[in-house]
Amino acid sequence: MDVDDPYRAPATLPATAPAFPPVPQFASRDAVAGEYYSPPTLKLASLSLVTLGLYPLYWFWQNWRAIKRETGGTQWPWARAVFAPLWSFLCFSDLRDIAVSRRRDLAFAPGLLAAVYFLLNLAGRLPGALTLLSLFTFVPILPINSLLRRYHREEGVDTRRMDRFGVWHILLLVFGGLFLLLVLFGFSLPDTER
Repeated sequence: MDVDDPYRAPATLPATAPAFPPVPQFASRDAVAGEYYSPPTLKLASLSLVTLGLYPLYWFWQNWRAIKRETGGTQWPWARAVFAPLWSFLCFSDLRDIAVSRRRDLAFAPGLLAAVYFLLNLAGRLPGALTLLSLFTFVPILPINSLLRRYHREEGVDTRRMDRFGVWHILLLVFGGLFLLLVLFGFSLPDTER
């Protein structure tokens, strides 16, 4: 008596395997190279100055969003941007690691850049005109931004959207520039308090 065992492997392979149509492969922009926020140096520097140091927070927010998208992490980009002086080292390290994986090197150590960024943020607490040092919080971002721009150029990522100055950028430059001039003029006045 031959009992049919449904769990036993077949004695011979089927004559022909069923033909499945090939699955189309769609190359997405993210599959080729990640798009990180890296505006031109002029845009980064000018908007950082006229917003009195708020534009670097936007830069951090955009790049934390890109890191979260690329790595599938669970971080909150807005919280890491708000507390950017504390999280800048991790952001700089993550962005450096992404570029190094594509054989691009960063000229400065992320720890050094993060320390300078932190100290420039603390400079806002200094008395008198020394507080103006905090306007230069964008300076430690420049090497990372340059690395990302080189990464985008070599990977063929379209950066035209980041490169252009939109209407809001121009309005910020005009009104923020006027406000910055007023602040600088105010610091140049002699101290009459005695």
